[in-house]
Amino acid sequence: MKFIKYIMLLATIGFFTACDSDIENVKISDPTSFVAPVIGQCNNVIVNADNSAAESAIFTWSAADFGQPVQILYSLYLTDGKKDAFVGNSSSTSLAVNKGDLNGIVMNELGYAANVSVPISAFIVAKIADTDLFDSVKSNNSNTFTINTYAQAKKWLFLCGETTNGWDIGNASIFYETAGGSNIYSFMADFNQGTAAGNERSYFKITAEQNWAAANWGYNFLTPSWSCPEQSDSNLSLDLSEGSIFTLTVNTTVMTIDHKAIGNMIGLVGGFNDWGNSGIADTPFVWDYTTNTWKTEAISLDAGTEIKVRVDQKWDTNWGTTGVMSSDVKGGYELEKGAGNIVVPEAGSYVVVFHANRTPYVLELVKQ
Repeated sequence: MKFIKYIMLLATIGFFTACDSDIENVKISDPTSFVAPVIGQCNNVIVNADNSAAESAIFTWSAADFGQPVQILYSLYLTDGKKDAFVGNSSSTSLAVNKGDLNGIVMNELGYAANVSVPISAFIVAKIADTDLFDSVKSNNSNTFTINTYAQAKKWLFLCGETTNGWDIGNASIFYETAGGSNIYSFMADFNQGTAAGNERSYFKITAEQNWAAANWGYNFLTPSWSCPEQSDSNLSLDLSEGSIFTLTVNTTVMTIDHKAIGNMIGLVGGFNDWGNSGIADTPFVWDYTTNTWKTEAISLDAGTEIKVRVDQKWDTNWGTTGVMSSDVKGGYELEKGAGNIVVPEAGSYVVVFHANRTPYVLELVKQ
């Protein structure tokens, strides 16, 4: 019996050795023999308010061939011949793209205005999925087709976490696209507010609506550009040792989120406090999570007084007026980093509101 056991053991070892040898010796074909996909005929796309959210354009192509039965990732791009713009990925040989998303890509990535007809081509890049060890292959450019753009309204998302009154989803903080159809959203918030004293991190998620029944994303759906400790709920988090105030940028085309530490205080500075030169502190803004805006207490300002917004009572990061009034916030001043002073129009008591949940930022003087 022992003899038979030894024979079976040797046979088993031989089997697994052979398997290991086969795995090690599997080879992808010579890259020169890879077959690129061929993209199909593309039709003209007209985008308007009626179809931007409800209709899609469908792109199709033939399968690539890497000489082995491998999983292939296909990436669709648009090009105007001068610049390429990523559209989306697919594991099959087709991709349906929302017309509103196409509109945003043409306007925000390729740089075209609204209400114009843009000649465009498409192409596919194919690669073996989940590895960068092998060359990708690129399809032909499609026929030239047109995308008629339009001025798309900005969409919005919400922030919900410890900083929003302990995960108060019903009052989650709204923030907006950088431009209509861009699928890029950016805002600035105080992540120390509402976080328990002594906590090293502030936890949160991004949500599509102010309820948990709608889509909500942690690090398992939104890939962060920084390291987030693993959690059972996949909550995103920020390291408060970097500061309490951060800007976050969400890209829902590629499902990523980026962060930038800003500092610990947003303040109003100007002639009313001698621009901080006489030891008079800046008037602090307090973040209001229910509106995702920053507000000062009521402050008395004389007509003609000049003001700006800055971080941590320093000039490294400051915002002033571009000379353009906001179309989003009535009476608000569009802001830009390092731009000019804002002149108070008339004397009075004002609550100054800093709208940092939109692009560009806006400063509003609310007379009391």
